[in-house]
Amino acid sequence: MAKGRPKKQEHPGRPAESYKFSVVEIQDAWQEYKAKCDNAIKYEVSAGKVLKVPSPKVYTLGAFQVYLRISRESWGDYRTYPAYTETIIGIEEEVLARKGDALANAEGSTSGIIFDLKANYGWVDKHVVESKVDITSVEVKVVPALAMAIPTSEKDVDIDI
Repeated sequence: MAKGRPKKQEHPGRPAESYKFSVVEIQDAWQEYKAKCDNAIKYEVSAGKVLKVPSPKVYTLGAFQVYLRISRESWGDYRTYPAYTETIIGIEEEVLARKGDALANAEGSTSGIIFDLKANYGWVDKHVVESKVDITSVEVKVVPALAMAIPTSEKDVDIDI
């Protein structure tokens, strides 16, 4: 199989459950996309010289979908088709795990990753636990007080030693 992105759909208007890419093509494209992200570099100038500096990119579903040239809607369609489900869910989980790693290891924009996790994955700063308690009855017991004097100072207390 040739390297690079899968080709554009050659037969538009294909019947339902006829997909642009096979499972293997999606898996191969995912591996290529990850390699591209992992091997990304940026150029910096130091002491008058231009240096190549490794600058790995955090995986995102949006960027991978652009790489495949498919929409979010098409991605969702792949997810619902049984032959693709395991592959699609695996990619989504790997993207989420990579974002968690990037956050823990201070890679990329920390505030950007936090925003993405909150907006797209339902992460929250704290968890609120709601609980509902129904009280159906209360039993009150009245206990008689002892018929003895209550001391009001230390002088009134008898201590037998």
